[in-house]
Amino acid sequence: MAIVMAISLAMTGCQTMRSPSTTLSSNNTLQGSTSLPKVIEAVPTNLPHMDARQLSGKLIFIYLTGFGENRQAQLIETQIDGSDPKTLYKVNGTIMSLSASRLGDRLIFTVQAGKSYPKVVILDRATLQVTEISAVSAKRTHNFSGAISPDGRQLLLANSQMGNPEIFLTDSSGNIKQQLTHQPAIDLAPVWLPDGQSFIFTSDKAKFLQPQLYQYYFAKQQFLPLNLPGKTNAIARVSPSGRLITYVSDNSQGRLADMATKKNIAINDEGLAEPANFSPDGNYLLYSAKNRIKIIPVPTFEPLTPQQSPVSWTVEFADSNHQPFTIREPIWVIP
Repeated sequence: MAIVMAISLAMTGCQTMRSPSTTLSSNNTLQGSTSLPKVIEAVPTNLPHMDARQLSGKLIFIYLTGFGENRQAQLIETQIDGSDPKTLYKVNGTIMSLSASRLGDRLIFTVQAGKSYPKVVILDRATLQVTEISAVSAKRTHNFSGAISPDGRQLLLANSQMGNPEIFLTDSSGNIKQQLTHQPAIDLAPVWLPDGQSFIFTSDKAKFLQPQLYQYYFAKQQFLPLNLPGKTNAIARVSPSGRLITYVSDNSQGRLADMATKKNIAINDEGLAEPANFSPDGNYLLYSAKNRIKIIPVPTFEPLTPQQSPVSWTVEFADSNHQPFTIREPIWVIP
């Protein structure tokens, strides 16, 4: 979904969905057969000495099959080269806004089962136990995304319980401690800075349906625009050091920016509506493109010469049941 469409849905969704909430549990089962992705090719491009199997960690991504009422979604975990897939969570519906705790032991994401209201849930990777965020579980509220603080003790939640989407600070169970944004705008997609003193979020505060990125400072209880170039900028991801961010510019182009210098470059031109995520060590980026997962070294801010071509490791998948599928929002977590 394009960024403008997502922002528009956030504005209008509360009036278009009327079904009651659906309770989620850790033993959600899919109706019908369950597909798994299988690797058909893993190719390094201009990385002759790189073997993804030597890299430490796991890939986790959203795996979507079917359409409309037959939509099925899974969280899939694989090795870095895409092998050994296993299902962590599955639902008849959709999954979105996937991220992980700093240690990678918990995943936080949004689930929409059928026509129910979207809910933010946390999954423990060790036990596969799913916890629905309690603060808004009983309300007819659209929950757009959540983020786990670097120390694991707090959450940021974006939801519509006040009417328009706002951002809230909660404890680890989702009990609200403070409403952080108070404005007639759409505020979404919060992501913590590693020091826990601020976060970046997306808002169309300046111009309706033309979102930009803002940084909220807890000490001052205020936020300021990042002032990055582009008609629209949205959905940031932050490097482990906090110096670099990725984001989506003008609805389709993935970009990388330096928070200190504001230098920025395009990461890809593949028409994506989601940002690249960082590896745990901050040395690589990964993103989905045409049902492939691409891993690239974090680039410098120097443009490539005509004689150069990008370096990457591309993992291409097929569906085990030969169904059409979509891969979204891959993240890289430590084992």
